[in-house]
Amino acid sequence: MEHEGFRLFPAALDEAAQKALCHEVLAATREAPLFTPVTPGGKAMSVRMTNLGPLGWITDARGYRYEPLHPDTGRPWPAMPAALPDLWARLAGAPAAPDACLVNVYGPDARMGLHQDKD
Repeated sequence: MEHEGFRLFPAALDEAAQKALCHEVLAATREAPLFTPVTPGGKAMSVRMTNLGPLGWITDARGYRYEPLHPDTGRPWPAMPAALPDLWARLAGAPAAPDACLVNVYGPDARMGLHQDKD
């Protein structure tokens, strides 16, 4: 499925691979705990997040940006599970591996949906 910058690959991973990847990503939250980001305007976002890879997307009073360290722990982000760069290479056809993997965890009151940058 494709719609204005969004593509869905429902058969990219079988059920066992999905469960394994989910387990690896959630295990990484022990090293890089979920945090609640704050927008540059000072409003807490409704989603909790963390990152994997050399860089992580964060937002705070200084703005939106990519940083090499977790904002709360000050430690580097954990490595991405091997399945993620493999999927990136296979499905996106990108010449380089991704630098960042944003992990969003949505609770029942989260209000974020599909969106994209308008550069």
